[in-house]
Amino acid sequence: MSNMFKLKLTALGHPNPEGFNCEDEKEYRSVVLWLEDQKIRHYKIEEREGLRNIDSDTWKEAYNTYQKDLVSPVNDGTMNEQLNWLLSYAVRLEYADNVTKYKDVKAEQPKQAAPNVVSSNPLDNLDFDSPAFKAGVERICTLTGVGPHPDPKFRLAAVAKILKTSPHPSPQTTDTFNINQPVDVLNLLFIQDLRELQTKINEALVAVQMITADPRTDTKLGKVGR
Repeated sequence: MSNMFKLKLTALGHPNPEGFNCEDEKEYRSVVLWLEDQKIRHYKIEEREGLRNIDSDTWKEAYNTYQKDLVSPVNDGTMNEQLNWLLSYAVRLEYADNVTKYKDVKAEQPKQAAPNVVSSNPLDNLDFDSPAFKAGVERICTLTGVGPHPDPKFRLAAVAKILKTSPHPSPQTTDTFNINQPVDVLNLLFIQDLRELQTKINEALVAVQMITADPRTDTKLGKVGR
């Protein structure tokens, strides 16, 4: 609750919102008087005498009367509830007196730092404009028979489609191209294709494990169940 008090006091321009202690009775009374004098102004100046005597034993009685005159909905609530309502009421009055000033004010959105994602996949760090990448694509396209294109990524996409339909294309039988570098080929394949393959392998392994784990399996007969 004290944080809420400080926020509202700050919005109202109180001289010391950070130092306000709602548990200190004298500070509490001083804030009530400040709100009436500076923001609410329900009473005429001469009618505020009861609230102004913050050291008087009759202050609480004057404060109760003040709450009733304002038609406070928390007149029978705790002191903090009463003060919270007074602050909210003062904020509403402040806004009503300065509608033009506040109507276009927008809350500043906190800046969120972009997460620093470090990928462990080497394919995510490929430089598609590097000479090594273009040379590797050229070698793969020659092996798979893909024609020329100014963008090596388009050619690599064509290679991926070919590998989906014909996973083992026949290499050209020329001495110009070296096909004994499978690592280069794997590094240039699309990560999505590799993941699809891995998913299928995992599914096959799970299926085999389920069969062999079945208590009805008779491995000697080569079948499951009776």
